[in-house]
Amino acid sequence: MLVFSLFLGGGMMAAVFYIILIKRRLARDISDREQSERREQTRNHVLELLAHGASLTAILEAIVRGVEQEQPDMLCSIMLIGIDGKHLYTDAAPSLPDIYNDAIDGIEIGIGAGSCGTAAFTGQRVVVEDVQTHPYWAPYKELAGRAGLGACWSEPICSASGKVFGTFAIYHHQAHRPTHEEIRLIEQTANLAEVALGRSHADQALKDSGKLLSDILENVPAYIYTKDTQGRYLFANRPLRERFDAPMEEIVGYDDHKFFDADTADNMRKDDLRVLQKGETIQTEETSFNILTGVAEVFLSVRLPLQREDGSIHALCGISTDITERKDIEEHMQHMAQYDALTHLPNRALFDDRLHQAIAGAQRNKTHLALMFIDLDKFKPVNDTYGHGVGDLLLKEVAVRIQDCLRDSDTAARIGGDEFVILLPAIETAQDASKVGEKIRLSLNQPFELAGHTLQIGSSIGVAVYPQHGSDEKLLVKSADIAMYHAKKNGRNNVKIYQPGMQEISQ
Repeated sequence: MLVFSLFLGGGMMAAVFYIILIKRRLARDISDREQSERREQTRNHVLELLAHGASLTAILEAIVRGVEQEQPDMLCSIMLIGIDGKHLYTDAAPSLPDIYNDAIDGIEIGIGAGSCGTAAFTGQRVVVEDVQTHPYWAPYKELAGRAGLGACWSEPICSASGKVFGTFAIYHHQAHRPTHEEIRLIEQTANLAEVALGRSHADQALKDSGKLLSDILENVPAYIYTKDTQGRYLFANRPLRERFDAPMEEIVGYDDHKFFDADTADNMRKDDLRVLQKGETIQTEETSFNILTGVAEVFLSVRLPLQREDGSIHALCGISTDITERKDIEEHMQHMAQYDALTHLPNRALFDDRLHQAIAGAQRNKTHLALMFIDLDKFKPVNDTYGHGVGDLLLKEVAVRIQDCLRDSDTAARIGGDEFVILLPAIETAQDASKVGEKIRLSLNQPFELAGHTLQIGSSIGVAVYPQHGSDEKLLVKSADIAMYHAKKNGRNNVKIYQPGMQEISQ
């Protein structure tokens, strides 16, 4: 009976012990589940802050407070490495004393710079169970004592590539060794902080690139715009807004007819449709009349389609560069290459081209043309007596008088010194050319009043007619030159038409 009672009593004790173990395990499971739920709530709250564009400081403080609410005996901080990469700055440490936060804000990272400075330097977790005895905390023992801190565990916050952004630290008021669960907590929290920092850095990089793009668009010396499929403006950069003398809201939604004359706007719409309907990228040179300045301007415009992911075109982008000045320079350079700098008459190169074209036309149409060579008489004495300045003035006035004797279809050119040539692309007879030559001779015989001087010169003019006096340019030029030589030989100041046999006489 006694044995049975003992056996029964032992069984009861075992059962009671087993029940206690079950209760403890259930309590621990409940506690673990509650911690897991709180961590999940913190994580969700952080992700929600990220999604709504909250500041980085607000997000990191939410992380810290989430841990402290889960573990009330912990005080936490997040410190970030500064731009120089050598110092740590406190970003979230709401429960640590101000005297402590102020003292370590901007601490230089390195071995022995407390738990956080060392962790940031090595990229490894640093667990200091007792800050009063650990060598890493030797410079900060007194500060830690005044702040009431006994332990500090610091986990580096690292990117996937291993770059250290900062540290997450857990403090205790007393010396304390972390449990496996607390190590897991510090790792998970550092990872969550890395997600926030990575997202923040990505957002900042996107903002920076967006600002850079905006700065480029707003300040590049070109007109940049986008239009929808109806040709209505969606965007206009600052130079274009200034050209239109209108703010963005008075440009967006309007087409080119508001800013250009009807013909220009219609032509621009045709080019737009090539881009929008056919997907072409086109480059055109456009001349438009600025209704605000009253000046005709030349632009080099590039239009390209903007496509959705499925390939459909929803808009176009245009870039127009003002090349008015460049075109003026090009035209000036072309003028310099084809015209005499002094008299502004065509030079030999341009005259030769026009003579070539005129002979080709006369050959096709079975018509006649005349070529005249003019050599000024008594020009050298003017140069020698009054100088080249007066000589140049005389040549310019000679050019004016010659042109006054010609039709718009005729060409006068200076081919060097005091020599001029005339092209009459359409004549009936040689006498028609002779009459023009005589008109020029008489005009040049009139006195010139230049620079306070009265100057008198004459001219010797030789005339050759196509095709009688030459069937090509070379022969025609030679005949006109021979005729001019005979005019000089026969007393100067006269007009000679080429005649067969002149060549033999000249030799």
